[in-house]
Formats: sequence, structure tokens, C-alpha cells
Amino acid sequence: MHNSKNSRTLQKTGDINMSRVVPSQIVEMIDQSFPDIGQRFSLPFNHETVGVLTAIVRLVGEIPTELLTISGADYSNLACGVEVVRNSAEFWQKSGRGETAQPGLRGKNALTLIREALVKCPDQMPTQSTAELLFVTDAELRESIRLDISGAFGALHRGDYKAATVLAGSAIEALLLWALQDRGLTSPPSGMATNPKGAPENWVLAQYIEVARTIGLIKQETGEQADRARDFRNLIHPGKAQRLAVSCDKGSALAALAGVELVARDLKP
Repeated sequence: MHNSKNSRTLQKTGDINMSRVVPSQIVEMIDQSFPDIGQRFSLPFNHETVGVLTAIVRLVGEIPTELLTISGADYSNLACGVEVVRNSAEFWQKSGRGETAQPGLRGKNALTLIREALVKCPDQMPTQSTAELLFVTDAELRESIRLDISGAFGALHRGDYKAATVLAGSAIEALLLWALQDRGLTSPPSGMATNPKGAPENWVLAQYIEVARTIGLIKQETGEQADRARDFRNLIHPGKAQRLAVSCDKGSALAALAGVELVARDLKP
């Protein structure tokens, strides 16, 4: 479905922001441009609609393959809807008519088929290289952490080092909190230097790291790396970054991601 010619055209003209296209953006575009599309059986092609309709088809072709998680009838409906809109737009442009109406397909207009398929697709998916984290028993939490890790690696590759650092730090925090709660810890062990108060969900990352290291959930080297990640993550606060005269860079992002990998390694049974 990906149209490489359209992709190159977009890149050359610069008319459209070449940021990552996700399904919800196209759904929103459809809803804004055709608010009553669900009540229409046929799809109108005229001077006002054809540009938007061809843009929708073009953008569908720009969706990353991993986000098209649908299959079976949903995927075939998407493919049919895209081809009907594309071919109808070409027919309208060649015919020179003022307006044509494309009859419905499978009881619905083609744009509705596209919309209904895209609504079922996610805007984010962990990359294949992201740790599985199967030891995290809460499936929803596991996927949330994996998305943070995947997002951190993606930000690193884009050169967005602050985002990579923050997302990696967030993943470390979530992993350690889950691990402490999974062990049934409801209060800190005795002899803690930071003496956290209350239950684990009320602590901060520094305390998660210290407690996890104290009770043997993570190794000493892992705790040290996680502390580095925590320090770098704290640089998102302008005051601290200014006082220390440092900022997030590729090194801080790599340090934070190393912390995530080490924590995940130690927590894995």
C-alpha cells in the first residue's frame, strides 16, 4: 500500500510536514473534513473534496507498516477503500465533470471503510528490538513501559536527546516500582539512608534505586547506572541545568538507556 512515488513528492515539495504519520491523525482529518461521513452511502467528488480525498489516500500510504495491526476483513476494507478513492479521484480528474458520486462499497462509502479500519490501529508500537519484559505480569503496564523504551530509542536516533533521557528514566522508575510492589513491599526496609516515607508509590526514583539495591533486586553496577540516568533526567528542570551548566545530550541519553537495559536484565528471572 505504500506509495514511494507519493512519498518522494512530499519530500521534494515540502508542502506537508514529513513527521511520522499515525492512524489517529488521518481519522481526525476525515472527521474534520467530512463530519457526516458515517451517514453517507456515496462519496462526493468535486473541486472542494477531491484534494482532501487524495491527501487522505496519500497519508494512508505513509503510515508505518508496524502500525497497521489489522487483518482479515478490516485490512481488506482499508485496501478496498483506498483503491476506490484513488481510482474515483483519477476518474473525476479525467472526466472534467462538476461532481460525481462514488456508490457505496459493502454497504458503506469508501471513506467510512478507511476510517473504521484506521480507528482499530494504534499510534505507537514497541520496536522489535525493545525488550519483551515478559516478567512484568501486568500486561497493560508492560506495554506502557515497552512503549517508553521504544520511544526513547526512537528519540535517540532522531537526535532528540532530552526526550530519550526522560523516557528512559521514566521506564526505569516504572520497572523498579513494579518490582518493589511485586515483592509485596509496603514500607522501606530499616537502615535506609534516604528513609522514604509511606508506600512505594509515594517514593521518588532515587529511593526506588536505593531500596532495590539494598534488598538485592538490582546489582550495584545497575544501581550506579540508574543513578546516572536519574541525574540526567533531572536536567529537564531548567534551574538545575543552569546551575550545573550541563544539558541533555547523546551521552545522557545513552546513559539513561543503559540504565534501562541493566535494570531489565537484573529483574528478569
